[in-house]
Amino acid sequence: MGIMKVKRIIFYLLVIGIVAVISGCVRYPDEPGPEPETDYQLKITVEVAGVINADDGIYYIVLDADENSATGPDDDIKFWEDDFYYVKLDGMGFSFAQVKDDLESPFGGGGISEKTFEATIAISDLGDPNSIDINVVTTDSNNNTYDSLDNGYFTINTNLGSKPPINDQENDSGEGGADFDIVKVTAVVTTLY
Repeated sequence: MGIMKVKRIIFYLLVIGIVAVISGCVRYPDEPGPEPETDYQLKITVEVAGVINADDGIYYIVLDADENSATGPDDDIKFWEDDFYYVKLDGMGFSFAQVKDDLESPFGGGGISEKTFEATIAISDLGDPNSIDINVVTTDSNNNTYDSLDNGYFTINTNLGSKPPINDQENDSGEGGADFDIVKVTAVVTTLY
């Protein structure tokens, strides 16, 4: 009879152990503890005077995430520094790269409509900076500049919010014509999901 009691106790302990493992620990919303981190994304929309024509030239969004707004991205690609990132739209579609890597990867965060193109980038893909300097540049297929923002680049903080639209002078794209003439750029930081 003593053996039956021991077996029964072992059985009950085994059942209790299995239930404890299956149920795990539950954290209720009101319990104290660290809040999950919020991930942010940057959405940049570029409008041109004509229509987007990625077959005859290149559109760039260049991003400087070093948080030093004194050294933002220039309008000449040859002078972009190694820590700059860019989204490129050409006849092959969208790609993303960091200048120092010199290796472009396909970019799935881009979209095109008749007069605009946009890129949505996770802030974490840029190293989670507190601010980003942004320029938009259009070039011919040999990277000779057609147009860029009149005042050079602009800066956006990476907390939620947006910049007022950045307007660019029309008819200043030279040989590029209206299809490569930047007229407006907007930048918005939102939550990633």
